[in-house]
Amino acid sequence: MVASFATGSPLYLYPLVAGLLVGLLQIALFFVGHLPVSDAIEHAFEGTPLSDAFDWLNLGRVPFAILLMLLLVTFGAIGIILSGLVPMLPAWSLAIVAAPGAVLSTKAIGNAIARVIPRDETYAVTADEFVGLEGTVTLGPLDDGLAGSVTVRDRHGEVHTLRARPADRGTTIARGERIVVVTRDETHKGRVFLVIPFPV
Repeated sequence: MVASFATGSPLYLYPLVAGLLVGLLQIALFFVGHLPVSDAIEHAFEGTPLSDAFDWLNLGRVPFAILLMLLLVTFGAIGIILSGLVPMLPAWSLAIVAAPGAVLSTKAIGNAIARVIPRDETYAVTADEFVGLEGTVTLGPLDDGLAGSVTVRDRHGEVHTLRARPADRGTTIARGERIVVVTRDETHKGRVFLVIPFPV
């Protein structure tokens, strides 16, 4: 198996390495305090034919960078494993199996991740019920740029993480500051909430 990875075709080795690098970048950006790449790509996909495809893969419930990492890593790993099992076949022909295998694997793993990651809706609370709740900026600062994240506690005491941006243009809300959710930003399919600083 190790030999298969070492001698794997670049067609599969490069995506595998790229996927691992995307994962490391995601971790680094998390500690920096902002994830502009994922948010920008999610926003770019909205309203396009690719939007439905990525919605099926749990985009919005799972960060885009995680989905991209899963697609690249599983495609590369499946291709390299198949290369080791049937070395007589040309590398490109194995993509017929590796590509759908990567998509189905990403869907399955994404479903599992989505059940763990806090969402903006549960069986007990709808997204509209977050309006009026108080919370804290956990990924920011929130400004006119790409959406950050806030955490709020619903009426059942459950904590949720929401994508958010300031309701008033020109406002900046620093990480750690308290906020109030005022409405949903319908230009983002309701996935982003608009917030204001907590009244002093």
